[in-house]
Amino acid sequence: MNRIAIAILLLTTAAGCGTSRNATGGAREGNGTVTGIITLADEVGPKTGDFCANLGLKVTPAGTPEDVLGNRTVRVSRGRCSYHVNNLPSGGEQLALSVSPSPAWQCANGATPTITPDAQPLQLKDYQAETRDFRVSCTEPTGEASTTTP
Repeated sequence: MNRIAIAILLLTTAAGCGTSRNATGGAREGNGTVTGIITLADEVGPKTGDFCANLGLKVTPAGTPEDVLGNRTVRVSRGRCSYHVNNLPSGGEQLALSVSPSPAWQCANGATPTITPDAQPLQLKDYQAETRDFRVSCTEPTGEASTTTP
């Protein structure tokens, strides 16, 4: 009798765990990976120490930008920022990869650092690894260069 009760308890627990996971939409994990480099133009600085530490880099579902996915690693490599995001959903879900400059980065000409290209759509298949590279550059300050005196 005890064996039957234990078996029923185990099956009920296993079924309950499976149901609760599916009821919340399943795990937002997979085996997809995105990796790449972020190159800073010569006029962007500072380039000392761990200048990539506060880089804003995230992968999100296309419809919910506040839901950050994957395990992110960013490090300095050869004067650039190298990044790697793994455990991303890999069933063909539409994702968005976005990068924003570190607040510490400054342009020699006083402009705001910009990253190109903009946020990129991403759709990974099982065990797929995508490479996406970005460049940080400086644009001319607005307003000051275009003013003329009569």
